[in-house]
Amino acid sequence: MVALSLTILTCFKVAFVFSSGFNKEYIDYILKNPWQRNEKITTQSSDGMKNSFNCNISPISKQRPTSVHALRPQDIEVIAALGDSLTAANGAKATNILGLIEECRGVSWSMGSENPDISKSITLPNILKKFNPNLYGASTGSGSYTSNKAGFNMGQPGKTSNAMMSQAKELILKMKATPEINFNEAWKLVTIFVGGNDLCLACENTKLTAENYLNKIRKVLDHLKLNLPRTLVNLVISLDVTVIEDLSGTTCRNMQNLSSGFRSSLINMTRTIQKGTEDLINSGIYDTSDDFTVVAQPFMKNMGVPKKVLIQKKINALGKIQ
Repeated sequence: MVALSLTILTCFKVAFVFSSGFNKEYIDYILKNPWQRNEKITTQSSDGMKNSFNCNISPISKQRPTSVHALRPQDIEVIAALGDSLTAANGAKATNILGLIEECRGVSWSMGSENPDISKSITLPNILKKFNPNLYGASTGSGSYTSNKAGFNMGQPGKTSNAMMSQAKELILKMKATPEINFNEAWKLVTIFVGGNDLCLACENTKLTAENYLNKIRKVLDHLKLNLPRTLVNLVISLDVTVIEDLSGTTCRNMQNLSSGFRSSLINMTRTIQKGTEDLINSGIYDTSDDFTVVAQPFMKNMGVPKKVLIQKKINALGKIQ
């Protein structure tokens, strides 16, 4: 009975991992290692930054704004997101490598709200709920994008820009089928954050180019503009994945070996994607109506790996400013 239970448990774990959406090489590494070496994954705390929220909060408008260019935080009624594992929050609560498979959507930076206390969980929905407690669509708990706790978080691990159109279409269908929201009248905030997998897989998939990425993103934005009324798109500029070389620890080192070998071309592709995305948004083609617009968020462009000493210095500096 014990042997049977262990066999069933092992089969469940394997099935769970293979349904995760990650590529085969990544999955093979995870399957081979967690039971051989259970290296502890530690998280970096930023408690010193959590306990202050000094924004002025105005009352919710009795009438919805008629222009996206006049939106205030309290006017946002629905929140949603498209993306990959960084939106699905894979491994956000992980303590070992196998935990990287879990989609911890409830703590996703762009969609999580399983703990609405902003002093304990700084997420975009939790910040917006300070202005509008009735915000709809945020994620709670863990599970796939089809789970009943996912809300409008359509992010899926392992996905590239090629999958954004299907995610956008599924999001629109899901919103239309949700009676709790007014599809045509409610103001919506949709975050799109994708690109890491385009970059990491470019060496083995020649179709994953900067040109392809920019073309896919433009088509998705065009589709949302035509089919999702009253929407502000929060487009996060793709990050530079080469910074993972700065990570340390046995697990990190072994994982880096999966994607090394073409750093120079990867940096060039990253810069082309970043500049092309900014040029697309700054062109003004999405600023031609009161119903829809796109804002490019550059905060991930020059992201560095968070290190404990650096985090503590930033926390101390913020304390001195306050």
